[in-house]
Amino acid sequence: MSNTKKLPTISMVTPSFNQGDFVEWTVQSVLSQRYPKLEYIFMDGGSTDQTLTRIAPYRHQFSHFVSATDEGQSAAIAEGFNCSTGEIMAYLNSDDVLLPGALNFVADYFHRHPDVDCIYSHRCIINEINQIVGHWILPQHSDFLMRPWDLIPQETCFWRRRLFTEAGNLDSSYHFAMDYDLFVRYMDIGKFKRVNRFLAAFRVHQRAKTATQLATVGKREIERVRQNHHIQLLPLVGQFFSLWVQLRSAFFIRTGQSLPGLPPGLSFDLNTLWGNLDLQERSMGKKSVGDNG
Repeated sequence: MSNTKKLPTISMVTPSFNQGDFVEWTVQSVLSQRYPKLEYIFMDGGSTDQTLTRIAPYRHQFSHFVSATDEGQSAAIAEGFNCSTGEIMAYLNSDDVLLPGALNFVADYFHRHPDVDCIYSHRCIINEINQIVGHWILPQHSDFLMRPWDLIPQETCFWRRRLFTEAGNLDSSYHFAMDYDLFVRYMDIGKFKRVNRFLAAFRVHQRAKTATQLATVGKREIERVRQNHHIQLLPLVGQFFSLWVQLRSAFFIRTGQSLPGLPPGLSFDLNTLWGNLDLQERSMGKKSVGDNG
């Protein structure tokens, strides 16, 4: 795929609202991919913190930019997708980051696997200062497992526009489980694959939705997805699946295993993978010193 004309355009949407502590890392992780046919769409909900200051140096690199009061995260992503044109689509929240080489891997994978409609990877978990604090090591994709249990790492997920065209946009009535609903609809018509590597990192911090809403809004919306799509739960299977992921992930870490995209072990400073880029020095009060298929 050395010929740029043959590369697919990848449309990536980043929704943001008052994530000034992390948003520059997110934007840099996308732009530093140096993918030649990137359509990067930034949808800000009218942030009142330092977000707009942080991203000001990159504004000219966005294909589309909005900063205005909106109807929330899901509506912002949906609007961004409506503005997009790429053959491959994804969204990256403004506290998560792509890993080096992710977009080139994605483009090459879709080129070599024309029968696959959507891919995702194992999950890497990072903290507020980009240290790796955990992993989800997932089995090969199974609709049987992933439809009932919302374990597809959204930040690692990329899909062909065909799914968007045929099964629709994000449902903006969801405020937590919008990705779960979207992926269930896409699984109904498309072929999913879990690739054996790391494509992105999911950030845990005190203000993240998973920390503040999972037990309330999240629980209600996940149940709503299951009801809307007539998904039957098999509790014993779900318990075994969750335990398998936990044990496999712990074994992966304990035995020092690695996969493309990351070095082995925890507490690694993710910024070093970016060649000691000077990211977020101002906001974090320190110099931040932060592949392959």
